[in-house]
Amino acid sequence: MNINTITAEDLRRMPDKEGLILQGCGGDLTEWVDGINEMLTKAGILKDGSQFEKLLIDENTAPVVKQIFEWAHEHVALNRIVRNLNEMGLPAPSHYKKATGEITSPGLIGSGKWQTRTVMKILESEVYTGDLVQGKTKIVDHQQVKAGEDNLIIAKCTHEPIISHELFNAVQEYRKQICEESKATPKRPYTPNIFKGKVFCADCGRSLHRQRAERRKGPDTYWFHCLTNSRVEKDSCKGAMIQEKELISTVTAILEKELTVALGMSLPLFQLEARQKQEKDKLKIQMSAKRQEIEKTRRLIRGLYENFVQGILTNDEYFELKADYEHAINALSGEIEVFEKSMDSLDNQLARYRAMEKDAKTLAQDHVLTAELIERLIERIEIDHERNIHVTFRFKNEFQGKAVEPCATM
Repeated sequence: MNINTITAEDLRRMPDKEGLILQGCGGDLTEWVDGINEMLTKAGILKDGSQFEKLLIDENTAPVVKQIFEWAHEHVALNRIVRNLNEMGLPAPSHYKKATGEITSPGLIGSGKWQTRTVMKILESEVYTGDLVQGKTKIVDHQQVKAGEDNLIIAKCTHEPIISHELFNAVQEYRKQICEESKATPKRPYTPNIFKGKVFCADCGRSLHRQRAERRKGPDTYWFHCLTNSRVEKDSCKGAMIQEKELISTVTAILEKELTVALGMSLPLFQLEARQKQEKDKLKIQMSAKRQEIEKTRRLIRGLYENFVQGILTNDEYFELKADYEHAINALSGEIEVFEKSMDSLDNQLARYRAMEKDAKTLAQDHVLTAELIERLIERIEIDHERNIHVTFRFKNEFQGKAVEPCATM
């Protein structure tokens, strides 16, 4: 292993071959800082306003960073650390940076709550020891990938530390130990989650966590429950919990009923196909008429040119009339494009109807809910603290829209 460990003074004395120089302990950083700005500003560290490249301790957030490391050193779980921070009312780094004006884009602000991912990034960052590390990633085939330790360049004593190296190293050793113990523990694979990305808490809106309860005898049981009270803030959500078996049974029954209702409200397939054919035939006639108009207009343009050549039309008259005809052709082409889209819409709607009818028959016969069925037919499932289930479907009113409105008059 070849890790380049250097001090700020070493960097100051080195020739600037790469444009990466630090001058003096706690002093100035040039282009190197640009590659790690996000890391430096996430919590506890600031840039000196008078010296753009100088790093300073953020007195408002540094105690928070120190407390996070102390909790980790005391073997407090990440989830508990996150909950502590949220219950203390401390703003997450993104919201703190919003308040200080460092972040203005709404897409970068987040929910304002601390997350385990945020705490993990802080615990992994050497910047809080007063060192800077460059080279954790590298570019391979125009893509950024994680680099090995032999790619690291460590510059020591670039700014005032928030925590000691001893504390940082102790935390890394403990986290490494936990990781190795977890890897060494034999694990039975989870069964597929057919509701992945679909189940949410009706109270707080967060996705429900799927958890397994292992059994020595018999198959494991699975539960969906809200983590807001345990990971965000106690008593901040009414909570939701339901056994997966109950959820599957209930959603299957709801889906069977809704499919029956939706298909019953629309025409039988053979009637829908006949009506769709009538609508498409009308569209084809209209499209043919528009194409004939376009061809007629093109002939007129050719006649204009002949009249222009023969001197019947002046230059201005020719180009003015030609522009009018071309405008008419563009308008007709736009109308044809609308008709073509309507044709495609009719075809797609009929295909969706056939697929939905097939899904309804399969579900009625087998009563088996699959991930594929859920993906095609269900948009969202919400569960409240009383285990009430609300399902938002993708096919609601699918065949009562404008595309098949003429069916109502048949």
